[in-house]
Amino acid sequence: MKLPTHGHRLLIGRNLRTGQQMLCTGDQKLRAARQKLRAVHQKLRAARQKLRAGYVMMEIVIALGLFSAVAVSLVKALHMTSRTAGTIQDELRVERILSSAMTDALSQPNLEEGSETVDLTEITGDEMSFFTGQIETIVEPLELENEDGQLLQKMFRIEVIFHWQFEGEWQKQSAETWRYADLYKP
Repeated sequence: MKLPTHGHRLLIGRNLRTGQQMLCTGDQKLRAARQKLRAVHQKLRAARQKLRAGYVMMEIVIALGLFSAVAVSLVKALHMTSRTAGTIQDELRVERILSSAMTDALSQPNLEEGSETVDLTEITGDEMSFFTGQIETIVEPLELENEDGQLLQKMFRIEVIFHWQFEGEWQKQSAETWRYADLYKP
């Protein structure tokens, strides 16, 4: 085996120094690559946070859209409910007026054939009444027969018609009944 000469020693020394330099250069490159990797990782993390913020914003927009749709539907339903309640109240008022006029017509001791029209304010005495209109009462004789075919005497048909104005249009509702003329005579 041959011992290394001075020339070999220099070569080995140079190789060691070059190797060390290469290691140093490799370490520097590795550090630089790590720094680049950290920078890319930080950019990705920032992009994810922006993406999450975008998703949160999108969720807020969708939630507001759903809430507004539900709110509009609820307001429409409440409006329809209030209109229906108003219509029902108006119908009940008309029925009370008709019932009162019918009771008044039926309680007359003497029924006479004919027609009578009275202004609603004359009956209620209230100039500021919710309804303004007229009540027409029609009394006419009725020809009815019993089961044996005999003609029933002194029978009358009583019809009460209420005419009123609602939303600019004239409305009309009526009720009718029959009555024996001598019902309230002693």
